Amino acid sequence: MTASAPLPPPPSQPPAPAPGGRAPSRWIAPVAAAVVAAGAGMGIGWLLWSGPDSAASGTGVDDAAADAAGACQAWKRVPSLDAIYDNDDKDTRMAHYERAVGAATLAQSAAQLDSRYDALGKAFQNISMRLRTYDIKGAEAEAAHEKVTTLCAELDD
Repeated sequence: MTASAPLPPPPSQPPAPAPGGRAPSRWIAPVAAAVVAAGAGMGIGWLLWSGPDSAASGTGVDDAAADAAGACQAWKRVPSLDAIYDNDDKDTRMAHYERAVGAATLAQSAAQLDSRYDALGKAFQNISMRLRTYDIKGAEAEAAHEKVTTLCAELDD
């Protein structure tokens, strides 16, 4: 049996991290806290801006009025149906389309929770079907757009 060589002494300083590595973990918590604070600030700002009397400020999971108001708020920013697909900018086209579909989904939710919103839900269902089938031009499409706009205006009264 041979004797093994003695172990070298430990280094006097710890090894330096390799350049270009991960960010030090001491920054993770402050960055996460900043993101949470910014989100909370935006939420509080929205609540203050919308006010307690705004139907869209409802927070209950079964708040049909908030769903209907949200659908109509989104609908106000939807151009005529044929303009959704005629826009040259793809991102703008998709934003209008998604906004219209999202508004229709919220209106359906409101109608399922409260029968007072059945007419709104059916009108938006017509819009949703027209968007899916590209039936967005002509007098019937314009009438469908106007019907939703009129029902939403009645909610504001």
